Amino acid sequence: MQYLSVADYILTPLYLIILFAVANVIQKSRIEKNPEYKYYLQGLGVKMFGALSFCAIYVFYYGGGDTTQYFADALCVNKLLFEDPQKGLDVIIGGLDITKLSYFNDKIGYPAYFRDPATSFVVRVVSIFLILGFRSFIPTTLIIASISFAGIWNLYRVFLAEYPKLGRELSYSIFFIPSVFLWGSGILKDTFTLSAIGLYTYAFYYGVIKSKLILKNFFVMFIAAYVIIIVKPYIFIALLPGSMIWLVSDKISYIKGKFLRFSMAPIFLFITIGSAYLLINYLGDSLGKFSSDQLLERAVITQRDLKYEFYKGNSFDIGEFDSSIESILAVSPNALIAGLFRPYIWESNKLLMLFSALENLYFLIFTITLLIKTKVFGIFRFFFKHHLLTFSLFFSLFFSFSVGLSTSNFGSLVRYKIPAIPFYLSSLIIIRNYLREEKLEKKGLKDLTENNMDIVEAE
Repeated sequence: MQYLSVADYILTPLYLIILFAVANVIQKSRIEKNPEYKYYLQGLGVKMFGALSFCAIYVFYYGGGDTTQYFADALCVNKLLFEDPQKGLDVIIGGLDITKLSYFNDKIGYPAYFRDPATSFVVRVVSIFLILGFRSFIPTTLIIASISFAGIWNLYRVFLAEYPKLGRELSYSIFFIPSVFLWGSGILKDTFTLSAIGLYTYAFYYGVIKSKLILKNFFVMFIAAYVIIIVKPYIFIALLPGSMIWLVSDKISYIKGKFLRFSMAPIFLFITIGSAYLLINYLGDSLGKFSSDQLLERAVITQRDLKYEFYKGNSFDIGEFDSSIESILAVSPNALIAGLFRPYIWESNKLLMLFSALENLYFLIFTITLLIKTKVFGIFRFFFKHHLLTFSLFFSLFFSFSVGLSTSNFGSLVRYKIPAIPFYLSSLIIIRNYLREEKLEKKGLKDLTENNMDIVEAE
C-alpha cells in the first residue's frame, strides 16, 4: 500500500495552519477567565509534533505497521460508506465482524482487523475521521491527535484545579513527556484510551467529587469508560478501584471528628472496594479475556511465552510465577519496577527504545531522590495527603504493576505504560512540592510561589 499520497503533502501544512488558528482562538477567548490556557497552544503544539513524528516513524522508519493497517481498514469502511451508505452505517454503528465481510469487494478492499472488537472499534472511528482528512494518512492523524488532546488537556485542568501553583511543572509531566505525546498521538488504541482516561478523570472529578454539572459529567464519564472498556479493558480494572478510593477518602473528609472518621474509613473502603469488585465481575462479558478470573492466567501465559528463543533480545523476565496470590506477590516488586522504570539504557537495542530508557532513568532518579529526602518510609505519609494524589498514585502504581506483570516485550511495554506516566510523574512533582512547603514553613515563608520554589530547590 502507498501510505502517503500527493494530498498528504498538500493538505498537511494547510491542516496545521487551520488547527493552530482554531486553537489560538480558543486560547484567546478563554485565557482571561482561565489562566491555565496559557499552556494550551504549547500542549497542542507538542501533540501535533508527536503526531507528525509518529507518521514519519511508521512510514519512513518502520515501513508500515499496525497504524497503517488501521488506516487501510478504515479506508475500506469509509469507501463502503460512500458506495453503500446503509451497509457502511451498519458496519460503523453495528460493528465489524466476519459476517459482514461480504459487504466488501476488490474495489473497496477487505479489512484485516475484523476478528477483535477492540481493533475494529478503532477502525470504525477512524473511518469517520477520514471524511475530515480527505482519506489522507497524515491529515487524518493530525485531526485525531487534536481532538484527542481534549482528554489530556482536561486531565491537566484537574491537577491544576487542586494545585494551581504547580502549573508550569505539571505541564511538563502531562504534555511534554516524549513517549506520551509520541505513542499517544497516532492512529493507535493508545491515543483513544489515553484521551478517554483524561476525560474520565475530569468528569469524575467535577461530576462526582465536586458535584458540578452532574448530568453532563456523568454522560462524559460513561462515554469515556465505554471507550476504555471496548478498547483496553484492563485499564478500567486499574482505574475503577482508584476512583472508588478517591470517592471514599473525599466523602470521609467531611465527617466531623477524627475518631468517627477513623472508625468509618475501613467500613466505607470495604464497601467501595467490594462494589468495584462486583462491578468488574458484572462486566465480565464486556471485559472478556481481561475479566478478573482470566487476567492472572493470561499474565502467566504471556510471561511463559518469553522463554521461547524467538523472543530473546527484546524481552524481559520478572521471574517464575503462577496465578496464585502468593506467587503474584512474590514477583510484584519486579513487576512494578518493570512497569515504571524499564527498559533500562543497557536494554535498549533501538533508537526509539533509547529515548524511553532515558525517560525511565529520569523517573528512577526522581523517585530515588524523593525516597532519600523522605528517608524511604517517610514517603508513605504523602499517600493520603490529598485525595487526588491518592488516586493518582494508586492508579499509576497499580497500572504499572499490571503492565509489568502481563507484558514481556519491551516494544509493547513502552507503549502500554504511557497511561501511567502523567499520573506517576505528576504525583512525584506534588510530593516534591509538599517537601518544599515543609522546608519553607521551617524558614517562616507561608506563600509558596514558583519563584521561591526555585530558591528552595536551588538550596
